[in-house]
Amino acid sequence: MSMKIEKPYTLTKDDILKKLGVIIDSGLSDDEVSKRRAEYGENVLEAKEKVSALKIFLHNANNIIVYLLILASGVSFAMDEPVEGFAVIVAILIAVLSGFISEYKAQKSVESLQKMTKTVAKVRRNGKITEIESQHLVLGDVLYIEEGDLITADSRIIEDKNFAVIESALTGESESMDKTSDFVGEEDTSIGDRKNMVFTGTAATRGNTYAVVTATGMDTEIGKISDMIRTDEETVTPLEEQLNRLGKTLILFSAVVAFAVTLLGISYGEDLYAMIKIGIILAIAAVPEALPAVSTITLAIGMKTMASHNALVKSLPAVETLGSTTVICTDKTGTLTENQMTVKHIYHTSLNRTFEVEGDGYDPDGAIVDYDQALEELIVAGVLCSNASLVKEENDYKIIGDPTEGGIVVLGEKASLTKEELENKGYNRVGEVPFNSKDKYMVTAYDMKDDEKRLFIKGAPEVLMKMAKAEEKDLNQWNKVNEDMTHEGMRVLAIAQIKNYQGDIDEASMIKALKQGIEILGFVGIIDPPREDVKEAIQVAQEAGIRVIMITGDHPGTASIIAQKIGMKNIDKVITGKEMDLMSDEALAEEIKTTSVFARVSPENKLQIVRALNLDDEVTAMTGDGVNDAPALNGADIGIAMGIRGTEVAKEASDMILTDDRFSTIVDAVKEGRVIFDNMEKFIYFLFSCNLVEILAIFLSILFKLPIPILALQILWLNLVVDVLPAMSFAWETGEGDIMKRMPRDPKQAIVNKDFLIKISASGILLGVGSLTVFAYSLSQGYDLDTARTIAFATMAFSQLFHVLNVRKKDTFGVDKSILKNPFLIVSLVIASLLMLLVIYLPFFNEVMYTKPLDAYKWWIILLGSFVPTLIIQSYGAVKRGLKHRIS
Repeated sequence: MSMKIEKPYTLTKDDILKKLGVIIDSGLSDDEVSKRRAEYGENVLEAKEKVSALKIFLHNANNIIVYLLILASGVSFAMDEPVEGFAVIVAILIAVLSGFISEYKAQKSVESLQKMTKTVAKVRRNGKITEIESQHLVLGDVLYIEEGDLITADSRIIEDKNFAVIESALTGESESMDKTSDFVGEEDTSIGDRKNMVFTGTAATRGNTYAVVTATGMDTEIGKISDMIRTDEETVTPLEEQLNRLGKTLILFSAVVAFAVTLLGISYGEDLYAMIKIGIILAIAAVPEALPAVSTITLAIGMKTMASHNALVKSLPAVETLGSTTVICTDKTGTLTENQMTVKHIYHTSLNRTFEVEGDGYDPDGAIVDYDQALEELIVAGVLCSNASLVKEENDYKIIGDPTEGGIVVLGEKASLTKEELENKGYNRVGEVPFNSKDKYMVTAYDMKDDEKRLFIKGAPEVLMKMAKAEEKDLNQWNKVNEDMTHEGMRVLAIAQIKNYQGDIDEASMIKALKQGIEILGFVGIIDPPREDVKEAIQVAQEAGIRVIMITGDHPGTASIIAQKIGMKNIDKVITGKEMDLMSDEALAEEIKTTSVFARVSPENKLQIVRALNLDDEVTAMTGDGVNDAPALNGADIGIAMGIRGTEVAKEASDMILTDDRFSTIVDAVKEGRVIFDNMEKFIYFLFSCNLVEILAIFLSILFKLPIPILALQILWLNLVVDVLPAMSFAWETGEGDIMKRMPRDPKQAIVNKDFLIKISASGILLGVGSLTVFAYSLSQGYDLDTARTIAFATMAFSQLFHVLNVRKKDTFGVDKSILKNPFLIVSLVIASLLMLLVIYLPFFNEVMYTKPLDAYKWWIILLGSFVPTLIIQSYGAVKRGLKHRIS
């Protein structure tokens, strides 16, 4: 009989223990654990089926241009041209292998991130508490959970002491939630209201509890969500669509050109077999064999660059999709802010003065400006009325316990008033009234070093002020201070005390004493401060035409103030999750156009935002860290998971993982995506215009009844050796100065559009006419055909190398100091030039490539024919820039 329980939150403690066959004081025996593990399996989430190396390889080979190259290779072998056939096969392997290596490395990086997160659990077995790896937990195990522990299996609380957890990873709620063993829920009780349950992936912030495991692995709430988002469907990115469309166009273009030239030659009375061979040569010339390899390598370099800047992109096409992003939907806590509650203001009631506190986050480096000794009493009260602790891990600080209390503990560190030092001096805690969400205060009782008993209290200002012994004018002033701090986006806590406490230290006696009057010492204003670099990053994104939308589970007022501080636009209105629940996707799409801040938002609302943005064809990047964020991450064009605080489910659902959780890293990644697309445009412009040179030269030679100026193997040498090196070097271009001043690119716009085609055609015609003119001139001078072809071959090669200067800058001359930032370009031009010299002067290549050594005079012909087209293009560009500058 199965022990699995569908709705454990509806059962009493005794019923749960009976159904699971366990005694709370002894736990399970080793034999029983073995039986249950054999029946129900390990406590692990089933990862999305690992993509095999073969599947990654085939994915990179599934490219229409690769298919075209395979066809070209097959035809070359059929026409008894094995050298050409093998050369094309090399091009295919370079393209497929470079993509395979990059994506395989990215997968391994993600796997290594997952391996870093091993968790342990404290469990009672055989009557003893022991620590085990959480994957070995089974149904019915008795967990002991205390403050700071990560919860590793869904469990029903059996015994508790002032226990609270943060369930943001599951529910999106960032406040601590009180838990109790006495609660019994209804069947329709929502996850966030199941006060007798704790869930995998959440964390204990206060107290301790014994709980019995009711679900493990895929049966947990996290497991159910993980199963929902598992899919084997592969989505096609805008770039993949574009390249596939481009490949189809190339197939059509190659077929038309080859067929037209073959017919033209036959009509001139040329030999049928010879013209078919020329048609194949033209088809080879029409296909930029290096395009798959260069595009893959460019994306791979972009992926590597992003990884070095803390953005781990999981697939090559997603690198470019980032560059098309029009909207970034970002969490507030931890991405825009530090996720470290910090006391920024202290108000002292007796001094009637507010003090500013320096420093951000949990780092205790900082001071209280104009520190007054009178503050000591207030800070001591706050520190001693807290259970959180500050720990240093390597070079970073971390809070164990409630984050808000953490801010007060850090304040104590800044004032050199730590709980440890105070307790060492004789302050001895003897009692406590735990905080709960109903009463909104906490009390601690201390034996002071002079034998006095004192109660320290902290809590909501509106609650403690009702208990205060104070005059009306003082209460009015304190209310104003509370309102002012709240309006600045701060969470405000009042700190109070009762001196010379004479009562008992049980909870009822201390609560009774509070109602008889307390002394308000002051207020602390606590905020999760914005990250230092976030304001500049927001500005850069907005200047780039990218909308930034803040999504938070926090209070609307706090969200609005943070948005104002970091310079966001469209922040006059804040929409809450409750308001979104009443809207259709279409209505929300209209509201989003003028709204950038969404508060009290659930993970379901995040998915609703994605759907609404999709209706307007926005390219959306969505951040998330919790399990319930996974559907929204899946639905966005770019899902971005947090590497530090993100759950494994969120990381699996994402396209990119931020290893530093910073918003500025997203903006950097978008910039790199734009640079990558620019560089892809550059090498497409370069390769296509260079191929057009070869096509035009052959076509015009047929038209004017000249011999073919270039042979098939020479075309492959140009396409696979001479052209590919500079084309690849464009991948290292650092981007032009206005890259983040432009509006986002429309991903639906074709890469080779009308204007781009005109640009390619004009350049190709100039370079092609130059090469054919040199060929015709060489023949007219009486040079033999092989020598004339060698001159034409060299002219094409060097005109294409000079053409690099026309391509590398859109609106300026290609030679400036920025070329030094790309040493690969300089090296590629030198190597390509040397390789051409080898082909011309080495006897081996003279035989294979049908080339002949050239004397100095012939090089003057080559230089003239290759440089004049670039001179014309640059002169036209200079005139165009001058007119544009004059008009502006």
